[in-house]
Amino acid sequence: MTLTLERVEKELNIPREQLLRDGMKRYLEFELRRVEIDAAGIMQRHHVKSFEDLWHKLESGKVSEEECFDDLTRLEYLETRAEKMMRLLEEARR
Repeated sequence: MTLTLERVEKELNIPREQLLRDGMKRYLEFELRRVEIDAAGIMQRHHVKSFEDLWHKLESGKVSEEECFDDLTRLEYLETRAEKMMRLLEEARR
């Protein structure tokens, strides 16, 4: 039998809205941790604390564009995604 929202709602007597709200919170928390771990790996590899730090290393010539372009692009994406998730989580916690 396939697990469905309706089945969980019925068998555990939990309102659908609560299941959805709690499920979204848990998903956002899980994804935020995953994104933070991915970003931390990039930052550790380049010995920086943020996208801006890596950008400044590039601008100052401490790293070449070839060395960091993919990581710089990925880190910008991850930081933007993390900010969005944190805003949504803050909303979900109200």
